[in-house]
Amino acid sequence: MREVTLTWSREALGTTSFSQLDETVQKLSIMGHLNITKDGVRQIAMPIYRDGKSSEDMEAIEFITVEQHLNERESDALVIWNEHPLVLLASGTENIHIFPPYEYENGSITVTVRGLPDAISTFVNLCKAFLPPDKISVQNIQQQDELFKELLTNRQYECITLASQHGYYEHERKVTIQGLAEAMNIARSTFQEHLQAAEEAILRWSSEQLR
Repeated sequence: MREVTLTWSREALGTTSFSQLDETVQKLSIMGHLNITKDGVRQIAMPIYRDGKSSEDMEAIEFITVEQHLNERESDALVIWNEHPLVLLASGTENIHIFPPYEYENGSITVTVRGLPDAISTFVNLCKAFLPPDKISVQNIQQQDELFKELLTNRQYECITLASQHGYYEHERKVTIQGLAEAMNIARSTFQEHLQAAEEAILRWSSEQLR
């Protein structure tokens, strides 16, 4: 599996239909995809409007149709139908997945895509032909996984993988050390010892790459 991160700058997008979006919002976060077709994508969007702008101005953008106002927890969340050609390039390419959330902010956008190597190559080439990204970063997920397995013992790898999968490293932790230890049926102190050793090994490796 391969992962690619594509970034388009304000300069790259300023002469395209994205300029309509830039006039309306400071930031548009795409929180999820509700329906993906070759004709468009239904998305959950969180806009931060520019002064004097509203969802009515979003509706006026040629590639966006506002379908529903969610107004959850006093937010301005919307369900939109997006038919931008760049969106259609992604939805029409098989064997790739674009990871939300991603953001359009102050005229630029960065998206991360995972998929089969050939499919990722096809998508990147289509993007280059249609609207060349300013920055393309590619990594092989399998190689990254193998690197961690070489750095860590089996137990360290199991512990840090479990912690990551269950949200231990998120801003608001979704699980405790005790809960992770119980999931592996080992003592809390033992789990913490393995996890700390794994973290230290990865940090040492990372610091060496920066020298």
